[in-house]
Amino acid sequence: MTRISLRRLFFDRFVLNLALLLGLMQVLVWCWLQVVAGLGAPGLAPTLGLAALLVAGNALLVPRLRRARRRPDLAGIAARGYVNLGIATLLLGLAVLTSGLMLLVVTGLVGALGASAQGAFDFFRAGSLACVGAVALSILSGFTYGQARIQRTRLPVAIPGLAPELEGLRIVQVTDLHIGNHLEGVALGRMVERINAMDADVLVLTGDLFDFDPEVLEDGARRLGALRARYGVYAVLGNHDTYVGTERVVEALGRLAPGLRLLRDEIARLPLAAPLYLAGVEDPGRDWSARSLELAGLDAVAAARPDDGPTLLLVHRPQAFPQAARLGFPFVISGHTHGGQLALPGTRGQLNLASVVTGFSSGLYREGGSVLYVNRGLGVGGPRLRIHCPREIATFELLPESATA
Repeated sequence: MTRISLRRLFFDRFVLNLALLLGLMQVLVWCWLQVVAGLGAPGLAPTLGLAALLVAGNALLVPRLRRARRRPDLAGIAARGYVNLGIATLLLGLAVLTSGLMLLVVTGLVGALGASAQGAFDFFRAGSLACVGAVALSILSGFTYGQARIQRTRLPVAIPGLAPELEGLRIVQVTDLHIGNHLEGVALGRMVERINAMDADVLVLTGDLFDFDPEVLEDGARRLGALRARYGVYAVLGNHDTYVGTERVVEALGRLAPGLRLLRDEIARLPLAAPLYLAGVEDPGRDWSARSLELAGLDAVAAARPDDGPTLLLVHRPQAFPQAARLGFPFVISGHTHGGQLALPGTRGQLNLASVVTGFSSGLYREGGSVLYVNRGLGVGGPRLRIHCPREIATFELLPESATA
């Protein structure tokens, strides 16, 4: 079976497969706890029985919890607690599996050097406890400090054809708010104030303004209506906005946030002294895990570009970058990935969960004469967890290409 078909097999039944994996990891963690506690390895029959019970239970429970966790009542609180515990268990299980495989090799070497079986086991237990303990601390940090951090990225970007009088124009990017999933109400209002305090020349929002819950649509749109920038606030919608209902989101923003201009397969000229354009394309709302993306709307927008100034592109998913680069957009601004929300330390955030979905998971990329920036976003998909992957607001300072020569 090819790698592509294996990915499709996993992501087409993502929630169910995640539930099955959770059951297996719960068994693995239970077995590991038995061993490190000195109780010995559990027997094969009880282990298989427990595995079957947990796998079946999670397969029935997790899809229901996914819906229930958005409720404000006790059932919602319990669902969110189980989902958070499940994510922590998945990560701990992976730590147990990884450390176990590595330490078994080392333990075998220690035994080959003449150490006793008990000495080799003590080495294994101490090493695995250290490894799993470090992951547990990272998970705790990810649920607290990791999600609280907001990194402010500042990046100069050379734009071919940019008029000299526009040098230094600051575009502030906000993405993936996921309003309704831990960012709504008063917290969203404070975030809007924080964004406004950056005094942007142009503010762009690159999709997933909302998460799943239509109940927060009115209040969320009203609070987004308070966003301000010197030369305008522009946005495109993402795949999660389609889950809420594209036309419902469009209607609410038009009524309650009239100063926010949605770009729906269209181009807007910025109100500046020299020509500069923003193009925005609609997200298809499906196949969120696809590694590549071809958008008919992007072809149409590219064909309609004015020729008296550069056109920058807003698109929710970075998977459209190869198409955008082929069409000659000099600068593409996107989100969608959240930087994976979980990244390995010491890799500058590049080895992360989103790397499974796309080769454009976080930060700056170049292809031909085009530049892509993938913002990690301010919200989360699923649990409120970020490990080595802080939230982000990006500021791009535009420069004429001659200024960097």
